[in-house]
Amino acid sequence: MKLKNTRLINLLIFLFSSCQEQKKSKQKITIQSAMNKIKKKEKLLRHVVLFKFKEESSDEAIEELNQSFQALATAIPEIKDFEWGLNDSPEDFHQGFTHCYLVTFVSEKDRDSLYTPHPEHQAFVKSLQPHLEKVFVVDYWTKL
Repeated sequence: MKLKNTRLINLLIFLFSSCQEQKKSKQKITIQSAMNKIKKKEKLLRHVVLFKFKEESSDEAIEELNQSFQALATAIPEIKDFEWGLNDSPEDFHQGFTHCYLVTFVSEKDRDSLYTPHPEHQAFVKSLQPHLEKVFVVDYWTKL
């Protein structure tokens, strides 16, 4: 009887271990599938814009400009994503640039031929002129 119990216990341990290995294997496959999807993801064109506003520009005027910039994301379909925020770096390298905007496109054509000359964008750029001390722009293709 003791031998049968030992065999039964060994069989249960084996089955449990096998189930755990299958579970780990499935998790690895799931993680690998997710990584493959990320690698296959289309590269995106990021348009980073930083503003340094003039000291005499009011908070209300700057907030209105933020809203106008954000409104471009719904007015111009070529903008695939838009986000913005205020500088929060503890390092003192910002050189007075306080506002950062990230605009995403899928192609240079969308940025150059459709977004840049778009009447809504041009009106926004014109509305900025009295308030901007400096602007800094960097564009890059995402690397995954």
